[in-house]
Amino acid sequence: MVLAAGCAPGEVLGGAMKPSADKPTITKAQALARIEQLIDGTVRIIHPKPQVELYQPSLNDGLCLDPLDGGSEDRIVVSREYYLRGLPKTEDALKEVIAEVKAYWQSQGHFISGENENGLQLYAHSRPDDFLISIGWAAGDVLTLGANSTCLWPNGTPEPSSTP
Repeated sequence: MVLAAGCAPGEVLGGAMKPSADKPTITKAQALARIEQLIDGTVRIIHPKPQVELYQPSLNDGLCLDPLDGGSEDRIVVSREYYLRGLPKTEDALKEVIAEVKAYWQSQGHFISGENENGLQLYAHSRPDDFLISIGWAAGDVLTLGANSTCLWPNGTPEPSSTP
């Protein structure tokens, strides 16, 4: 499963985070397009070519919990997660795929933020937009590949407040 994403780092002024509650963000549609780009690019380099199956619960937007940029918790996090089916199911074969993905992500300039000692889980932050991307082993000896956006306003800007 993809872990909940924090939000993109905010500006630091005098050692304190600068609140950005009303700062415009990318839109949900732009985030989905970027997630598709990250997923498609990763799948393209995996051999043998996996069958990509959407994990349906990932269609639900997440809450912007603990925003790292000091912005509003009223924003959302957009994510998608996929099962990569049809790959060899041995542990060594799955580790090879993850190592291949790690090399690709590094070649794209993404920051590797964590990996499991057993070589079956990898986390990174995309550059320049800081989306969380992950690949890892799941039950049934299948890999999952996912991406989460940073915190965003669905339409790119805060909704007008109904209170004066």
